[in-house]
Amino acid sequence: MKKNVIAISRQCGSGGYTIGQELAARLGVPFYDKEYLDTHAHPDENHVQSCTSLLFCLTTGMYDGYILTKGGGTEETSREADLIHRLAEQGPCVFVGRCAEYVLRDRADCLGVFIQGEKDDRVNRMVTEEKLFPDAAQRLIESRDKIRATHYRNLTGGLTWGDPANYDLVLDTTQLGLDRCMEKILEACE
Repeated sequence: MKKNVIAISRQCGSGGYTIGQELAARLGVPFYDKEYLDTHAHPDENHVQSCTSLLFCLTTGMYDGYILTKGGGTEETSREADLIHRLAEQGPCVFVGRCAEYVLRDRADCLGVFIQGEKDDRVNRMVTEEKLFPDAAQRLIESRDKIRATHYRNLTGGLTWGDPANYDLVLDTTQLGLDRCMEKILEACE
């Protein structure tokens, strides 16, 4: 069966977000990320949008909004999962993050992808793209990956984030590069 919905999970700095954006643009389909889902699943709440800088978000505990304290099965998680299901029902699309590959695991037309990379490569990408010092980039990568792993474990009832058994396709941007990873995802969708 052709895969019409692509759900990407990724290590921080791996380029997975960029891959998701470019895939959506190339396919001419909607792109859904954390900001879109937060805004539309929780329209009366103001999460990350209130943060004026990453440093402010990290020091105040607002980074990733409510994700720092929410566990699986909460009302917030349910609203977000319902929105992910509704958006996938509307037609082909690309999701990045929010455990969309897990939320949509029962859909035969969903391709769950995990994007990873070697730590040095990810640090270098963050230094280049986010204009961070290497030490700050490394700390940010470790922090974001820890938050993502915890959120995944909580949402899935104990599964391990990044475990290849939980995804249809696992790609390494250090080995393949972003363009080749996109090609592999497109091939897998067919």
